[in-house]
Amino acid sequence: MSKINNVTLVGAGNVAAHLAMAVVNSGMNVVQVYSRSNRSASMLAGKLNVPFCTDPQQVSPGSDLYILALSDDAITEISSLLPITDELAVHTSGSLDLNILNGTSENTGVFYPLQTFSKNRDISLRNVPVCIETNSPENTEKLADFAAALSDKVYCFPSEKRKILHLAAVFACNFPNFLFSVSEDLLALKNIPFDILAPLIQETAAKAVAVSPAAAQTGPAIRNDIQTIGAHLDLLHNEPAIRDLYKIITEMIIRKHHQNGSL
Repeated sequence: MSKINNVTLVGAGNVAAHLAMAVVNSGMNVVQVYSRSNRSASMLAGKLNVPFCTDPQQVSPGSDLYILALSDDAITEISSLLPITDELAVHTSGSLDLNILNGTSENTGVFYPLQTFSKNRDISLRNVPVCIETNSPENTEKLADFAAALSDKVYCFPSEKRKILHLAAVFACNFPNFLFSVSEDLLALKNIPFDILAPLIQETAAKAVAVSPAAAQTGPAIRNDIQTIGAHLDLLHNEPAIRDLYKIITEMIIRKHHQNGSL
């Protein structure tokens, strides 16, 4: 079984940028970058000192691995245009099936890093769980070796498990981050800096991991403190959407921890 050494990045966004650095730092080579955006492609390729293209049909065949770090909506379109036949091609989506790449190549897979990525944040992939899946045992072995060169936490998950994991990640990451933004907006009404919540946010996350979210739950809802809940709802009388959101989450906490409970 040949090992992966040369990697082509199909995509130049947040995920691709972090994977590029991890690949290079592990001693492998990024040999080309594609992006439909000339600016994104040239910026990432410039950091790596490799060629780039903005036409998927100009992606060069012959790499050991093609990582399609694209939006879910773009994967089907771009993958169908790549001039490859039997090279290993993988997408990085948490929510799409492996078979979305049928017809792209004889050898396909999924390489899903379970992390939130931003270009202005340095993240070591060594501690990032990576979920892989391929269309053959040989490809699984090859992709697992590649993943292990980048991460200490490699999982072989079929699509149905990965889809649930991605859904759970939305609840664990994207939704809480939106709630942080709601908190930030509320604090701004009284000129209170958001960073005052930093120790609370950090302890909440650490405690959830240490003892489980259900055991770590605190606040007026789990205490069924109707007076405090009512006062909060009154404060939100000019923000009906946030008020409704507060009620929904509060009612769900009450129902989870107090059978048949509701506001």
